[in-house]
Amino acid sequence: MKNCFRVFVYLLTLLATVLNFPVANRRPVSDFPKAEVEAKTLLLTDVPADGSALTLASMQGLLANVSEKNLLFRAGGYDKWLPYTGAALRAAQPDGSPWDLTALLKEFAPFFSGYLLCDDDSAGAAVSLAKQKNSIVVLPAFEETVKAAGLKKTADLRGWSDLKLRFSPEFRLLRRDVAFEQPAGSAPRLLDYAVMCGAYVRYDAEASKTEHTNAFRFLNDNALVFGWNNDLGEHDTVASFASLNACLIPADHAYNLSVLSGFQSAKLQQKTAVPAGSGGRSVCLMMSDGDNLQWFLNSYADASHFGSPVRGRFPFAWGVPASAADTAAPTAARYYDEMTANDAFVLSLSGMGYTFPSGWKNRRALETMAETLRDKMEKLDTRELLVLDDGGFSSPAIDTLLTKTQSNGIFYIDYKDYAGLAGKTRFVDGKPIVSARFKLWAGASGGAPEEIAAAVNAMPADPENPDSYAFIIVHAWSGLNENGDFAPDGDAMAAVERLVQNLDADVLLLSPAGFLARLTEYCG
Repeated sequence: MKNCFRVFVYLLTLLATVLNFPVANRRPVSDFPKAEVEAKTLLLTDVPADGSALTLASMQGLLANVSEKNLLFRAGGYDKWLPYTGAALRAAQPDGSPWDLTALLKEFAPFFSGYLLCDDDSAGAAVSLAKQKNSIVVLPAFEETVKAAGLKKTADLRGWSDLKLRFSPEFRLLRRDVAFEQPAGSAPRLLDYAVMCGAYVRYDAEASKTEHTNAFRFLNDNALVFGWNNDLGEHDTVASFASLNACLIPADHAYNLSVLSGFQSAKLQQKTAVPAGSGGRSVCLMMSDGDNLQWFLNSYADASHFGSPVRGRFPFAWGVPASAADTAAPTAARYYDEMTANDAFVLSLSGMGYTFPSGWKNRRALETMAETLRDKMEKLDTRELLVLDDGGFSSPAIDTLLTKTQSNGIFYIDYKDYAGLAGKTRFVDGKPIVSARFKLWAGASGGAPEEIAAAVNAMPADPENPDSYAFIIVHAWSGLNENGDFAPDGDAMAAVERLVQNLDADVLLLSPAGFLARLTEYCG
């Protein structure tokens, strides 16, 4: 019976997609959506522990397009990047009381046409339609508070399932270049940005990969999907979007993205010094997971990673997501401001977001994505690209990314085993595509700091031999624990320092640009 029901739902979903496919707002290429207004004043508020947080997030998203004054959640890493916004901050009301729901409704109610009443099961539909209706999203427990502020009910969406939304006339008006997939338990995170965009929101649910793909088949080529899917899993979610020529932006724990996206990108300039020197063995160290936008906003700068006291003592590479300059300009400015000459940023991961390039069905769409990505790389002042694919090292898709982005080269890791290709390198138009030789990863065979150092020290000391080069990917979630043991969830940068301390004195540590230049000069 359960399988029959799933088939029925699958057929309805497919039918809804077909019925809604011809739309007026189909666009040839996606870019990262930005708020239409830059906030000049921010009212700081804590994230409520109850469902009123959903209402506040919807308010924030709507205001991002119309008001120079907005609310900002004290959440995530907001205090680190807030000084880079230049906005005036109001931490409390004039009488010293906090900016709670009632106060914020009094401040902002005139901007809204009304409210959409929903329950937990229909919150996704309400968030999807909030911009269309210019209405905030309200759960029943807070309806009276909203009505007291003078707002009237625009629509009662209680009982609206995802399928009902997809069969509704309103669905045809939602964007086809951007969508959201969010674990239901992560609300209100990211939902402000979904409201700002006026885009479809799907709460993850038990579904096969085929069902998932069909749920998003209405999207354009080069669409961007923000969020995550805990139920389907990382591999199948990314593969599903890749088959639709789309990219996933991990952002399920992102607060305030609607407000952040309104700030203009400052000129970002790296401070990296390309180390000079001679040596027969060359190493480039790079942190994984730099594509993770929510991590970039929140704890990327913790003491185990970019905020480590170890950072700056040796050349090291950090991933920066393509979305950083457009959706989170103050955050990007903060990282570039704090970098040292030994730090370098590399565009991560695989394109405008997380995808498997070899899984794209439309070659022209991939070319368009790569050309757009080139502009993002210029904004982020990087010419190096980190690519993760699923068995695609030799794929023409990787060549397309290299040539169309005009990168200096590509650092490649494979989904099944980041270092499974053991440093295999090939050249396209004289530029290298180099795979990871080693991975610093707790529990992986040969993945401990001392083991990798010993393997590097044993490499041939001949710069004209490709085996003399080691791109080492550092698993962001492995490191030294409080006992000094290499383990999951330890201090990643402390583990990197131990690796470096065990290298022979003549091993040359290089920036990504220096590593690729040396590899090209001697082996290209």
